[in-house]
Amino acid sequence: MLAASGSFYFLTSFLPFVLLFGFWMLVARNVRSRMPAQQQPLVDKLEEIRAELERLRKSVEEREPAEQRFGFRS
Repeated sequence: MLAASGSFYFLTSFLPFVLLFGFWMLVARNVRSRMPAQQQPLVDKLEEIRAELERLRKSVEEREPAEQRFGFRS
């Protein structure tokens, strides 16, 4: 009976760590599942910036002769 009692205390001493690990995994999964929705506005803004840079590059190419350009190409 004493050996069974010792193993019971040994196993229950891990219970707080198991619960903490389970809670941490739950929180991490919830944070990861929300990330793509939060990053979409950032991706949209970067796409707008890319389109604006492309528009500016084309307008510079139209206004300046080839020998006076700064040297960036797409």
